[in-house]
Amino acid sequence: MLIKRIASICFAIAFLMAIVLFARVGTNYISISTARIIFMIAGASALVLNLFSFQSNKQNPVFTLVFWLGSVVLFVGLIFQFKHWPYHKVIVIVGLAITGISFFLSPSLLTGKSDTSDVLDDPKNQV
Repeated sequence: MLIKRIASICFAIAFLMAIVLFARVGTNYISISTARIIFMIAGASALVLNLFSFQSNKQNPVFTLVFWLGSVVLFVGLIFQFKHWPYHKVIVIVGLAITGISFFLSPSLLTGKSDTSDVLDDPKNQV
């Protein structure tokens, strides 16, 4: 549980730095080069910590593994973009595609069973 909290904090910090980098908001308070370094460190930390704790999720393990694989590829593509290395667009698109494919790997699609226990209009849940 503590690992998840630390990963969430790292993710939030990386997200704020991404806002600084892409929207140029807050550049009066933090330089672009410092925001890049913080983004890379916080983002990598969040990804690694979430990868260590992905087995404890309630989701399908295949979904979780494919989702995080896509997230890692996407993160690498963003680092390529910040470093102005070639093929950054291709890597970002592949990462987004892998992450998008993971959403089709939901437990109901793989098993054929539909979990509607959290649906408000489910007739089984009405009094």
